[in-house]
Parts: sequence; structure tokens; C-alpha cells
Amino acid sequence: MKQQFCPALALAAALLVSGCQKEKPPEPAPATPAAPAAPAPVAQAQPAAAPEPARPAIKRLEWDDPPQWKKVSATGMRVASYEVPPAKGDKETGELNVFILGGDIEPNIQRWINEFSGMPMKSVVRTERTVNETRQAIVEVPKGKFNGGMGDRGERENYGLLGGIVVAPSGAQYFFKLTAPANTIKEARKPFYALLDSMREERPADTPGKADERTSTHPPPAKP
Repeated sequence: MKQQFCPALALAAALLVSGCQKEKPPEPAPATPAAPAAPAPVAQAQPAAAPEPARPAIKRLEWDDPPQWKKVSATGMRVASYEVPPAKGDKETGELNVFILGGDIEPNIQRWINEFSGMPMKSVVRTERTVNETRQAIVEVPKGKFNGGMGDRGERENYGLLGGIVVAPSGAQYFFKLTAPANTIKEARKPFYALLDSMREERPADTPGKADERTSTHPPPAKP
């Protein structure tokens, strides 16, 4: 029996075979290489700030101790103390105390004067002068009734005062207060003024003429 070719059947068979075949997935696209990262910006080095000039050290004041006076231990607010020998006819020794204080000069001078009474005001001597770049305000009360002052030692008749406020170039104020019987005050004037005449800023230890055993050096007060 002769077989007959049927085009319709052939087309159906071809479609069937084609539908059964799996389609291949598309090839993945080649990876694009990542662009190299940009280098981080380098910070520009800032020039170092110029160092501040060193502040000059505050120089202390020093002076020569009168050889006829005895230096004694300073107590309380005192930075130096001296015992002044009594003059002929006086029974009590005098004393010089040194303080580093503050405040206006005039009220402090007046406070010292107000510690005395019974003397004519014209006897009170005031002096302003400059020694080795230090300003000095000096007051003298030759004789009066002393009320004892800050020491509170009671009233004493026939007493006197030699006082000086010395302002250093740094601005520190050194108070020198000598109280003693009147005759002793009179004899103490020369060494008292010799002490003030020697006032100066501290010199190096190897400076010719510096006599350490007779020189007192004291620092200025600390700044708040």
C-alpha cells in the first residue's frame, strides 16, 4: 500500500519538536571593569604658628641690710623684719617690718600718720623721690603718741615713725615701717635712708659688689 505524505502532519510534527526544545539563556554581558578610585586629596600642611616671645621674668627687689641692725625672723604677713638698737636714753628697741601689699599710696601713708596723735602736723615730713627706677614715698613722724598700730601693743608716748612705700618697676609695692622711741628714730634715719638708697632690682649672684650676707631679696606678690 503506498503511503502518502501529508504536509499538514509534517508541519504539526515540526512544531511539536520545536516546542519541546528549551531555549538557551542569553550569554551574560562581560563585566565592565570598575574605574580606579580617585586618590584622596592630601591636606595642605599649615605653617606652624610663630612661638610667642618669652615674657621677661618679674625681677625682685633687693637692698642692703644696715649693719647696725639685727635681722630677725619675719612672721605673719611680714617678708622681712629688723631689730633696731635703742639710742641712748631709750629703753625699748625699735622695729622695722617689711610687707608686700597693695592699694593706693596716699591712703596708706595717711593711715600711718593717723596712728600718731599729740604732735603738730607741721612736724610730719613727706618726701617723694626716685632711686634706681623705684618710686619711693616717705613719711617721718619725729615724735608723738603711738596708738600701737596693727601690732596692737598699746599706746606709747614719745614714739616716732620712719615709713616708706617703694614701688618696683614691676608695680609691686614694698612697705617699710619703722617704729621706735623718738631718740631711736632720730638715730635710725641715716641707716633707714641708706637702705632705701640701696634699693634696686635683683642682680645676678656673680655681679661684682653683691654682698649676699648683707643683701635681702624678696619676691613680688603672685598675680591672681
